[in-house]
Amino acid sequence: MNYSPVIVVVAFNRPKSLERLLFSLKNAKKIENAKLIISIDNNEPENYNVRDMANAFNWPFGEKQVIYQEKRLGLKQHVLKCGDLASQYGSVIILEDDLFVSPYFYDYSVKALDYYDNNDQLGGISLYNHTYEDTNDTPFQPINDDSDVYFIQFPSSLGQAWTKKHWEEFRIWFKNNQDISNVPIHQHIKNWPETSWKKYYTAYLAATDKYFVFPRISLTSNFNDQGTHKSSRLNFVGQTQLKLSSDGYRFKSLSESNSVYDSHFELLPEKVKQFSPALRDYDFAMDLYGIKDVNQIRSPFILTSKPAKKFLWGYRRALKPHDMNVLLDLKGEDLVLCAKEDILPLKRSYKRELDDFKYFFTHRLIGRKAYIYNYLSKRKLFIRLFK
Repeated sequence: MNYSPVIVVVAFNRPKSLERLLFSLKNAKKIENAKLIISIDNNEPENYNVRDMANAFNWPFGEKQVIYQEKRLGLKQHVLKCGDLASQYGSVIILEDDLFVSPYFYDYSVKALDYYDNNDQLGGISLYNHTYEDTNDTPFQPINDDSDVYFIQFPSSLGQAWTKKHWEEFRIWFKNNQDISNVPIHQHIKNWPETSWKKYYTAYLAATDKYFVFPRISLTSNFNDQGTHKSSRLNFVGQTQLKLSSDGYRFKSLSESNSVYDSHFELLPEKVKQFSPALRDYDFAMDLYGIKDVNQIRSPFILTSKPAKKFLWGYRRALKPHDMNVLLDLKGEDLVLCAKEDILPLKRSYKRELDDFKYFFTHRLIGRKAYIYNYLSKRKLFIRLFK
């Protein structure tokens, strides 16, 4: 199917953010005819700057439509309403107003939608490359294979494309599944506010065993401006390298990919077993971040960074990303395969916090910074600074 997704900008009361996004959209390449919809949540007087900017914007690639929502919807209902446009137009690209797009965002979206057309395992296409595990902001890096994509059982909210099929299947599920307490996703996600559409989409993917496909080089970047779920502005959070060429996209199906992750950003066990013959006879769950609720794990074994009374196989936590230590059989005792009942209570001690920080973050500490870090850690002052 030849997709021509409608570009939908989700806006409210951030005129500078909207101006920046529209500037990046106007610089798009390899786009000939695409409709742009700017949806403004509640046309109140404080939003007149946003309204005037949207009306005045010259969209050089086709028709432009500005929609004023009659009453304040809030972010969740606004995104849901914008997503519903997929049913009308066949496919949409959803962009919140604090994003910035690569010149090739539309070209990538069209080709990804076409390649994954009618793939029942997918719930959407991300334009953003995820660089952190979303529940505890720990760095995330997918393992490499010979493609430009990877898969996570987690939705993108920083630029995403949905087909009519993607969206309507979610809408049907959402209508009948308002209670997500028994869905096996992180409790932190379940505790997100009711203004979050993303927590329900995460539950939907986990409950139906579907995935989002993500690019290895991002087509969007996020300025993290203040908004509904952001009380402060930290521009560096969410910033990621943008694709600046259109040298083709090496897509791969989910079944063929080695980089497939669950909603906790853990590599699927069946993908691990392809590299690790010693683990093939075990029914285990992956928990290298050490954040899964053991009571929700159905497998008898777990490969984890949590402490255990005894273990069957052990690996170091030295190579990065941490999956590589298992895939390349780097023996040690930092990551262990053990029976679920042998897991010990995880105490967030000073040593544990320090070990995690040293592994995930100290690659950036050099020279004087490293000296300061060592000084603080020896005096057990480090954790106090980050509480």
